[in-house]
Amino acid sequence: MTRDGYSIDDTPGVGALAPLRISLAGGGTDLPDYSAEFGGDVVAMAIDAEVRVRLAPAAKGTETRWSDRTGDLPGDPRLNELVASVLSAHPEWGRRPWVVSSTSGARAGAGLGSSGAFLVALAAALLPGRDPGELARTAYDWEHRQAGRMVGPQDSFASAHGGIGHISIATDGKVDVSPLSLHPRSAAWIDDNLLLFDTGNTRDAARVVAAAKQDDERRGAAGGSGLPGRRIEQLHGIRALVAPFREAIEDGAVERFGPLLTANWDLKTGLGRGISTPRAEELLAGCLAAGADGGKLVGAGGGGYVLVSVPDEARPAVRAAMARARAPELPFRLSRPGVRADDPTPGAPARRGRAPLAVEKELS
Repeated sequence: MTRDGYSIDDTPGVGALAPLRISLAGGGTDLPDYSAEFGGDVVAMAIDAEVRVRLAPAAKGTETRWSDRTGDLPGDPRLNELVASVLSAHPEWGRRPWVVSSTSGARAGAGLGSSGAFLVALAAALLPGRDPGELARTAYDWEHRQAGRMVGPQDSFASAHGGIGHISIATDGKVDVSPLSLHPRSAAWIDDNLLLFDTGNTRDAARVVAAAKQDDERRGAAGGSGLPGRRIEQLHGIRALVAPFREAIEDGAVERFGPLLTANWDLKTGLGRGISTPRAEELLAGCLAAGADGGKLVGAGGGGYVLVSVPDEARPAVRAAMARARAPELPFRLSRPGVRADDPTPGAPARRGRAPLAVEKELS
């Protein structure tokens, strides 16, 4: 078994890095229950908080083991079983035990696409030489088809490709990623004036989506005002924000970022229960009162990080308000690279933002 001309058994292992992502507009329209009928559109960007995955040969006679800083795979413990099945599906990898380890620049369940980034990095480690589109599709198939999770492809495609782009999903499931022409003013605003603050709440995106959908279906069955068609109309509205956000990014109209984020959030909160939380609303209101232009909760909702757009003069006040609210900031910048190989050598310097490995357990 070789990789790049040398024997895997003679090396400390293989590894890959994949960036986390922030969805700016259109999130939710990539979910199969919507995109299969209407298509989907998302503007998403990769950030420099990354997931690192490493596969290293374990001693013969031992079992494949998993370790990370929390003791569970990003997003959902069921991915333990997914990793085991992925390894077993590749005989050249699965015929011997491995230590599978991961670290991340942000906690799991925070709305930054950690599960998708993890699987993209795992795909890159297992399948060297594949292009980003292939790795993204493989990772999405593992999560959606093999694990049966209610997720869309934006996480894996944004992570694999990096940068900032328009992700289009056709009704047949084909995904196209178009990099945006990033205006210098927009690039500077993303790095300096879009701020992330942690609500402290963790959630599973697939479960939040499922709960919102079930709530909508129950209201429709009861003949109330919230018919299932209402959810479709909300998603149509969310999708309609993609074009103006793309134009704002490419034109450098950064004053429009905040209002567009707020408009996206107002529509998303109408999708069902569990998307908004008192804590998220408290933090968003605090940021707006301190001078932010607008914002939203990133990801499917239910917890994670609030993203706000803040003019230069308001940044000190917003940061002070979030410090008083005990909402830690996650500093970030746009990540232009997508998934890439990582140096797996033991003792290699840790990259910025990574926690050390911790709990180790057997894979199911």
